[in-house]
Amino acid sequence: MLSRVMTLVLVAIIAYLAYDLIYGRNGMLQYEETAEQLGSTRQKSEQLRRRNEQLRDELNDLRQGNATVEELARGELGLIKEGETFYRVIDSKAGEGQGTP
Repeated sequence: MLSRVMTLVLVAIIAYLAYDLIYGRNGMLQYEETAEQLGSTRQKSEQLRRRNEQLRDELNDLRQGNATVEELARGELGLIKEGETFYRVIDSKAGEGQGTP
């Protein structure tokens, strides 16, 4: 009789532990759910990282583009910013090759 009671107690304990392992706090189901959430979060994080990198590259291109446009406007058109003074330097040797005295 005592062995039957002990067997039933042991079976009950094993059943409880198995239930707790699968369905309880920090059990297998919660682990799988958390792992799935982690994967989804990592995927979103990677997408956002790539988007940030693209935006950073686009911003750098725009900054560089503005600098290039400004350089061309200054060099080819002689444009100046407000408050700047424009000086044109003429090379004296450039005029000698054209036949002017």
